[in-house]
Amino acid sequence: MTSTTEMTGNAEFLAHRYDERSDAFQFVALTREQHRRCTFLTDEYIPEESRRVMIRSEDLDLDRAELAPVDFIFHSAFACSTMLARALDIEGISMGLKEPIVLNDLVGMKRRGNAPAKLATALDQSIDLLARPFSNAEKIIVKPSNIVNCLAPSILDMRPNSKALLLHAPLNSFLRSLAAKNMWGRIWARDNVIGIMDDQDLISGFTSADLLRLTDIQIAAVGWLSEHARFAKIVQKYGSDRIKTLDSEAFLSNKRDTIASLGSFFELGLDSDRLAEVLAGPAFTQHSKDFSKFDTDARLDQHSGVDEAHGDEIDMVVQWTAAVAQSQNIALELPSPLL
Repeated sequence: MTSTTEMTGNAEFLAHRYDERSDAFQFVALTREQHRRCTFLTDEYIPEESRRVMIRSEDLDLDRAELAPVDFIFHSAFACSTMLARALDIEGISMGLKEPIVLNDLVGMKRRGNAPAKLATALDQSIDLLARPFSNAEKIIVKPSNIVNCLAPSILDMRPNSKALLLHAPLNSFLRSLAAKNMWGRIWARDNVIGIMDDQDLISGFTSADLLRLTDIQIAAVGWLSEHARFAKIVQKYGSDRIKTLDSEAFLSNKRDTIASLGSFFELGLDSDRLAEVLAGPAFTQHSKDFSKFDTDARLDQHSGVDEAHGDEIDMVVQWTAAVAQSQNIALELPSPLL
């Protein structure tokens, strides 16, 4: 049997959940190959038979000297963040963690008004647990769920040596991706705005009654603009040495430059051979959700179908959002671009 000490120090036992009532972490056994097969690190994708163990936080035994440097990709959804995290699974160099749910649990604590000191301790421990490398030479790149953006400043404060990429989809692309998901996309848009309201990060000027008068596409745009404003504040607070921004269309149009620039920013030391290997790898040839064949043209085909049904409405909402942004002095172009 694996001891608690061996388990907490072993990257093959993912810190999966945090239970605030028992102050304990749930660990789940997950090999690196199983990580590759998981679209996200959620129970939907983690094998049911995986071993799970609860360990109280006071029993964690971690040697920080053995932890990897950790950087982050924060994103605002529908921005190809999973593709980018998969691309950063470069054995011997870096490991991309795709939306570990343990951080979502801490967002729940924050939104319920849990004691800040308890939240800070759990967050600090969670980052340490996610920083356990599969091999000593690797860096860890954590790509949290978009709901974790409210914790980004706390994470960056706790880890002053960490850097972050802020990834977003251009508004036009964001709204088309959402509309393509039909009713479920529209429900997600409203849930997303409710969460940003709970974070007290919604842009000003909208009462609850105002929001109810908006269409689903307008609600989605309010959420996008609120996230944009939040990202701009992060860049302003931490500076361009630690924070870079990127939009998904620039990424898809310039994959080589993106990976090369991100490799330099995250100090991955990618040589030309490794760069070519990443670009030819599954991150750019398989769909991130179902591993079917996928490329940029397939994404454009998806959007062309949405244009027929929703293009006029989306174009009007894009113009409306620009007016809202101007009225609130929110720049539509984020500073500190990666490219």
